[in-house]
Order: sequence, then C-alpha cells, then structure tokens
Amino acid sequence: MPPLELVRGFVAVGRRQSVTHAARELGLSQSAVSRQVQALEAALGVKLLVRTYRGLAFTEAGERLFHLAEEALRQLHGATLAARRMTTP
Repeated sequence: MPPLELVRGFVAVGRRQSVTHAARELGLSQSAVSRQVQALEAALGVKLLVRTYRGLAFTEAGERLFHLAEEALRQLHGATLAARRMTTP
C-alpha cells in the first residue's frame, strides 16, 4: 500500500483540479505535491492524471482511485475523531 501522504496529495489535487491549489491547501510546495502524485503513479504502476488544455484531468484509473481514496480518507478522519473522543475524559 502506498504511503498515506501520497494519497492525500493526490486527493487534494483531484479535489482542486490544480497542483497549485492543492499545494496551498496542504501547505507544501507545488513541486512537492507533483512529486507525491508521480510517486503514487509509480507505486501503482498507472497514470492517474493527464494535462489537458483546460488543466488536469483524471484518467479512468485516476477517477476511480480518487473517489475511493477520498471516501477512505473521510472514514479514517472520522475514525480518528471517534477514537480521540473515547480517550478524552
């Protein structure tokens, strides 16, 4: 499984449809976010995003991964919050 930070970077790019805006959201440089997406593509062995005249677009694999990963991150966030509530007096 690829590192969670790579998935977070990819989801941010997908949500914003922009490396620049994703970098701003994540507090990282554009090049760092681009490297995260490239590393995720390399880890999975599939292209996830392509550049078009309108900016970035998902490949078929990228769109599928985006929806699944976005939901997984949402659930992980919810589980983390629930665990914290259980341990906080």
